[in-house]
Amino acid sequence: MPYQSLTLHVFSGTGNSLRAAHWAAERASASGLPACVRPVEEGPPHSSPTGPEQLVGLLLPTHGFTAPWAMTRHALRLPRGHGAHAFVCATRAGVKRGPLFVPGMEGTAGYLLALVLWAKGYRVRGVTGLDMPSNWTALHSAQKPESVAAIIERAKPVADRFFSTIIGGGRRFRGFGCLLLGLALAPLSAAYLLAGRFLLAKLFFANRRCNGCGLCAQRCPIGAVRMWRGRPYWRFSCESCMRCMGFCPHRAVEVGQAWGAVLWMLGSASFSAWLFGRFAPGAPLLETIDSAPLRAVLDYACMLLTFLVGYLGFWSLARIPAFNALFTWTTLTRLYRRYREPGTKPSSLHGRPAARPPAERPE
Repeated sequence: MPYQSLTLHVFSGTGNSLRAAHWAAERASASGLPACVRPVEEGPPHSSPTGPEQLVGLLLPTHGFTAPWAMTRHALRLPRGHGAHAFVCATRAGVKRGPLFVPGMEGTAGYLLALVLWAKGYRVRGVTGLDMPSNWTALHSAQKPESVAAIIERAKPVADRFFSTIIGGGRRFRGFGCLLLGLALAPLSAAYLLAGRFLLAKLFFANRRCNGCGLCAQRCPIGAVRMWRGRPYWRFSCESCMRCMGFCPHRAVEVGQAWGAVLWMLGSASFSAWLFGRFAPGAPLLETIDSAPLRAVLDYACMLLTFLVGYLGFWSLARIPAFNALFTWTTLTRLYRRYREPGTKPSSLHGRPAARPPAERPE
């Protein structure tokens, strides 16, 4: 056996990547290799790998055809590899329609993190995408239980072959076609990371079924959900991992789809065009500093401020029963099935503690 230990770093919202990590741990156990599953909410380890006898795995979902920022940041914070071997497994949104299995597309997710690991001194031995049931219930309903079970059953032997190869000391790199598509879609991925994820974070609200239990805040893997005045409040750091929505025992978490359209229109308005068009003709200083980069920075800052202020208003109105009913009835998420990986128990999910209450500084 070429390795002494296996450490699996996992970012998982509804349990898909966590299930893949447990499959990897099972393969390691069958080979007599000690394995440790380490969720990203625990933070990066303080100890450093000692060399090629250590194996490190990153398991993550795909967001915006790339790696979620939470996992990229975690990878950047890992200790130096010192030649330790590593692999990356990116779960992606698989769909089953009748007898047809439609694969997902991980884009640049796997190879982006492989590049980070390589830069930190790890020897990357494998990269793969893995079709697991699509869980983005902010956009669509979860699939039927029988479709979910079929996708997972189909994914396990694929995962087992990959993990067995890597644990046995081999190499396996898959998904080059998805990588090329991901590179072509890189502008879309960048737009998601720079703007889309912040917009999506400001669409969540609790419907009238919310009893203020706080489980969504306790279980959030990155501490993005806070309880504020007895109701959950979603911060900019939210990754839309869908854990709060999928595991809420009261089906109280909704996504304001109609509100999202309004907020996007407000946030995408060009503040710089108004500013320079209105004041530059009579202000030589503004004419001097006017430039495309400056306008882009101003528009970006204004967009984030619009998302923040707009969400504060939306969240406050959602506390009023009449407005809460309006917001609930104007979103399709009230009709959607929620998704959680069938084998993942709520008790196995632990959130990252919040750093401060949002009442002091909403984000």
